[in-house]
Amino acid sequence: GIALHLARAEGTAAGLVLDHGAGDAPATLPADCVIAATGARALPWLRESGLACDADGWVAVDAGHRSVSHPFIHAAGDVCTRATPGFTRSGVHAVHAGPVLAANLLAAVDGVAEGEPRRSYLPRTRSLYLIATGPRHAIASWGRWSAEGRWVWHWKDYLDRGFIARHRCAAILPV
Repeated sequence: GIALHLARAEGTAAGLVLDHGAGDAPATLPADCVIAATGARALPWLRESGLACDADGWVAVDAGHRSVSHPFIHAAGDVCTRATPGFTRSGVHAVHAGPVLAANLLAAVDGVAEGEPRRSYLPRTRSLYLIATGPRHAIASWGRWSAEGRWVWHWKDYLDRGFIARHRCAAILPV
């Protein structure tokens, strides 16, 4: 019973205005709530950069988040992919890969010899996802478990504020 509309859209007070292109007049769908599920897509310049990319255009990296084709380039988050089973582009992975990426960048700056061991990021098999869905409302998921409500938003807000507080004073690298 759910209709799928593949079109550019704009949320308005009247609902969702769909633009089907090719000179067709936009159609307005009345809506009480609009949920946009856009997903991520690799930017064309990544493939054009000369870096090794997967079939979808994401930069291919190793477990230390170094480019598999250009080991002096590092990438993490929504710009890269790994051949690791279960690895997905996710803010959760980007955050957890951060310390590994930082250590490997420092090793590269310090001139650690090629072939020396680097730190590796091992993705967790399950991650906690907290998604804000509106004013003081959120959804949580952990594997097959999920919950939603105001209390989830408060939990997310508490964790987000703690994360920001821990990283407010960024370390300054020696010049």
